Amino acid sequence: MSFLAWIDFDQTDRDRTRRIMDLFGQEDSRDELGLGSVRDALADLMFPGTSTIQTRLRYMLFVPWIYQIAGELKGTASARREHARVLEIRLIEALLRGGETRNVIGSDSREKLKRLPSDVYWAGLLTLGIRRFQGSRNACLEATPGEAAALWAAGLPPAPDGFLSSPDSTAVFRLRNEEAGFLRDRLAHEAPHSLLTHLSRQITAADCDMIWHHPARSEWPDGIIAVVDHAERFSRLMHGASLLYNLMLSERAARMQGTKGGAWHERVETYSGKLDDWAEETPVRLFEDWDLRGLWLLAQGTTHDVKPHSRRFIETWRDSVMATRGRVHEDRAARALVSNREARLKGAKSRFRNEGALMRWSGASGTAMMNFRWQPVVANHVRDLVDAD
Repeated sequence: MSFLAWIDFDQTDRDRTRRIMDLFGQEDSRDELGLGSVRDALADLMFPGTSTIQTRLRYMLFVPWIYQIAGELKGTASARREHARVLEIRLIEALLRGGETRNVIGSDSREKLKRLPSDVYWAGLLTLGIRRFQGSRNACLEATPGEAAALWAAGLPPAPDGFLSSPDSTAVFRLRNEEAGFLRDRLAHEAPHSLLTHLSRQITAADCDMIWHHPARSEWPDGIIAVVDHAERFSRLMHGASLLYNLMLSERAARMQGTKGGAWHERVETYSGKLDDWAEETPVRLFEDWDLRGLWLLAQGTTHDVKPHSRRFIETWRDSVMATRGRVHEDRAARALVSNREARLKGAKSRFRNEGALMRWSGASGTAMMNFRWQPVVANHVRDLVDAD
């Protein structure tokens, strides 16, 4: 079990903290070494408007339709906000009645849902220019009828007839051709050189775990290939640091446990084996001609600030991997680099310094390779566009 201390943030910081909290629900995705700024910068460059908690692309239309309907309600802004929530909850049931059994936001929580689809997709709607209004969801519903028409992009397809008009309405995720065309146009207008825009024009959807395994990679424009190359190298390189972090914590926990053959000793063996596999499967030559300055320049073009200490950590880790030919778990300098990094980020709550924090550790943090939202989020979105009818 882990704990997060809360302080009073402004709106931007609250949104960022909620994204971090969302990742805590995905054990292997935790960012213990402060790599999130680079990861998110690359993900935004490849797949603008997406986030890790999106599920299906038609929510990009469900949300505007709901807010258009709620915005037409006469009365107070408070009444319109309540009506929007009622419609978002009604959407859950409508999708389930329509036969959607996966990717329905709130399918477990139903009327108790706290993170509504509008919250999940609000930032993405602005990035893609579907939402022209810059403010919050609440402020959006304070617009007068004369202002409401300017809140959303021109050409937004109309909602299907009877959309959420009654408690027994149905809905599906399948896009209509008109809707797919609108979303492709939005991508082309707002992010013409992104990989997501390029993939949105394809007639088939590839099935691959990592975007750099995409069968059409060699045919992509040079600018896109350059970003994907950075993403692959960064993911492969820093996967080793995350595995070493888990190994070192398991070793420390095993020493505290004392008894041989316990769960922590088993984890030591597991992570040692994973690091051996990583060293064997990750060719060091992949990093020899890697110009990290190009990566930092790309990141500067996004909203994500890669701090100098983060750049130094990544650069030094790359040097350690090359110097040891991947045998980082046998290298004192590499171990010190990882423990010092976590201590810098966590301070007194560092698991290398705080036994209580270590004992609350689940035993796995950041053990999955970064896939930059490709699976399942972006792969689902591309498939939705391909399957439109």
